[in-house]
Amino acid sequence: MFALFFSALCSWFAFCLPCFATYKTLSARPIVEADVERWCMHWSVVGAFVGFEYLAGWFISWLPFYWEMKTVFLLFLSLPQTQGSTFVYKSYMQPFFTKNEKEIDAGIISIQSNIFTFVQTRLYGLWELLWSVLNKTPAAGQPPNQGANGQQTAAPAISLDAAMGLFKTYGPAFMNSLKPASSGNAPTPPSLTPRGSSSSVSTVAS
Repeated sequence: MFALFFSALCSWFAFCLPCFATYKTLSARPIVEADVERWCMHWSVVGAFVGFEYLAGWFISWLPFYWEMKTVFLLFLSLPQTQGSTFVYKSYMQPFFTKNEKEIDAGIISIQSNIFTFVQTRLYGLWELLWSVLNKTPAAGQPPNQGANGQQTAAPAISLDAAMGLFKTYGPAFMNSLKPASSGNAPTPPSLTPRGSSSSVSTVAS
């Protein structure tokens, strides 16, 4: 119950009100650069805090009075009377970024390139596997089939167009063979009652 109350309090003062204040600052003409700079500092500090909380939330959420301390800190950052976000940005974030700007840029570029290479490699492997299933050929990196004498034999490749051509050629005849015969064309079984001719009857009578 207390966690829900403090969460609603943080959302209102630390996110909703600054969001609307940022909108009013950007909508005003002429734009006041001091207000824009202030809200940019605020969102930078809040974004850093939220990112840290996402990473370390499992380790610090069990601390006693965690929600109370979080609420007080966010109020300190957001309230215009304290302007804590400006103080934190100018005192800690700006010196840190100024000192490590080149290393941070290089790290961001390296991480982005590694992620792109990883995703591209996995997508290419998935496409090769799918293509090998469609064409009945071994995927790249898999050994081909071996014959009875241990010799390597390549699996016959059947393309999708060839399979469709075979179905169009032999499919109708195969489907017609599966249909049951109609009752009007079914042959009638022969009668089991013997029919004697008139000559045989007269012979027996005589």
